[in-house]
Amino acid sequence: MIVAFLLVGESQRQIAERMVASVRKTMPAVPIVHMRDEATPEVADCSSQVIPWDGKRLMTYRGQHLAALEHGDVLSLDTDVIVQKDLRPVFHRHFDVALTKRKGPILDPAGIDIAKLMPYNTGVMFCKRAAFWARIYDLIKSMPEEAQGWWGDQMAVKAAAPEFNTLELPCSTYNYTPSVESEDVSDKAVVHYKGNRKDWMLRRTS
Repeated sequence: MIVAFLLVGESQRQIAERMVASVRKTMPAVPIVHMRDEATPEVADCSSQVIPWDGKRLMTYRGQHLAALEHGDVLSLDTDVIVQKDLRPVFHRHFDVALTKRKGPILDPAGIDIAKLMPYNTGVMFCKRAAFWARIYDLIKSMPEEAQGWWGDQMAVKAAAPEFNTLELPCSTYNYTPSVESEDVSDKAVVHYKGNRKDWMLRRTS
């Protein structure tokens, strides 16, 4: 098993370093791969996979990186997560890919239910079959450019999931987003400080 994350540029480096530290605390021996471009320095205590990037279509670029990973069992993480429990036992279960599913409805400002449109949050993904990464990469490449820049990965995962043996895991345990900074999240396996919560992650004391 390896942990893989994408970081290009410097704006999220401190966040990524906190994520890496949490992985090291919970799963000390697991290799961590920083997926990056040539201009982004490697995060400490990681190895690298380097693929050139033109600065466009970030989700397509992420898909390209994931499809290029050679290791079988991959835990893909966003940089803005804190791992609080050992996740290796998840790989003992039977699946091709294990995805964290949103519990809806989750309405955006336009009234669209995000949980139906994009039921899986791709900030935490467990994968045993490299063919899954290749499939989502192909799907993202076929999307309009706007989707290739953002959200396209989640739409591709929704489309690809029925083609594989997919295990659905609850976001409430494996990809939990707190509502307030003071919330007790000690029972969660993974906490996801997405959106404007990143400062909360940096202010954590443990």
